[in-house]
Amino acid sequence: MARANELPTQDLQAGATALDEDIPRVLRIMEVSSLEDLGWSRPNKLSLLVPMAGMHQCNEDHYLLRLGFQAYRKWPPSAQFVNPETKGYVYPNDQRFVPKLMSPECYTHVAYRPTAQAYPVQLICCSAILEFYEVLHQVKPEHLWKETDTFLTTIMAIRKALTSFYGGRFSDNGQ
Repeated sequence: MARANELPTQDLQAGATALDEDIPRVLRIMEVSSLEDLGWSRPNKLSLLVPMAGMHQCNEDHYLLRLGFQAYRKWPPSAQFVNPETKGYVYPNDQRFVPKLMSPECYTHVAYRPTAQAYPVQLICCSAILEFYEVLHQVKPEHLWKETDTFLTTIMAIRKALTSFYGGRFSDNGQ
């Protein structure tokens, strides 16, 4: 189980192996036979790309979520909304590719600064996401990542926020 006061450590081989094991489990849960059936893709052994959408003021906004498995299964996958063309995120150019999520359990920042000197980074504040633990957030025990969780836990937490706590797309000026 993840711990709120412990920094995550990477284990690339374990992450790739755990992802290999969990993909079939998640596909069974989703009742499909392939990632492609869901519109998802696996560009390399440690990443998944997952299209997502949010409805705001009668407009459906589309996003691309990149999950990384460098510390997975002990820790949740890393998560970042990315530019669908480059598959990366560069602040401030790509902040329009980040949804405004304002859930008490899942909140997005386009320019989070972990320290005063740090370059701003995107952060999805959610206990089902690796970066949440890297910045040492306080978390209730019932929200801690468990090694029995899968990356579907992460996807569903973000989907829940996109459904119920979506405030539209960040603009080019971060608003």
